[in-house]
Amino acid sequence: MLAPVGRTALSNCLGQSLLGVLIFTGVGLGLTGETPPALVPVVAAGILALQLALSRRRLARYRYGPVEWALRAVTNAERPPMRR
Repeated sequence: MLAPVGRTALSNCLGQSLLGVLIFTGVGLGLTGETPPALVPVVAAGILALQLALSRRRLARYRYGPVEWALRAVTNAERPPMRR
């Protein structure tokens, strides 16, 4: 169940950070002072649920997440196959 999220861990970590910035800071919605503390874990669980669905869908068609693919390309100095 959690394997797709683990296989795209770097992409998901960066995605969580980006969504957190867009939701809670002034760059996005600016909900930092207005969100009740009890709601923050609910938002985090929603983000995780979204990432579970997106990771599963991505890995059905592709071998890697987008950031993992780019990291492999740079590390191995070759373009790895993207599609399954």
